Amino acid sequence: MRLVTRLSILYALGIVVACSPRLALNQKSASQQSAPDLMIQYGCPTCHVVPNVPGAVGKVGPSLGSLSQRSYLAGSLPNTPDNLIQWIMHPQHFQPGTAMPEMGVNEQDAHRIAAFLNLTR
Repeated sequence: MRLVTRLSILYALGIVVACSPRLALNQKSASQQSAPDLMIQYGCPTCHVVPNVPGAVGKVGPSLGSLSQRSYLAGSLPNTPDNLIQWIMHPQHFQPGTAMPEMGVNEQDAHRIAAFLNLTR
């Protein structure tokens, strides 16, 4: 039983650390980074499966494949380009307490990520 508790704590800590915004020392400017690179920078692959993003095999959040075909984001927010951008930047504003953390995504990066997700099938 203690092993299960310890493993659960380690797993939870891993998610917290992986879902923390981080800045790379040699980070490219946003205008030079591809959407997949931005998603890796912000930790999206830790929680989500994202087609065409290396290592994006997370199982905490939903798959982001075929996102453009869904009617709602997070179960209640109409899936529009503007809502997706806002959700990427401020999920806690729309759904306080949601498992998706505020990752400090700026507007320019959110536009690039949203455009990518809307093209990903």
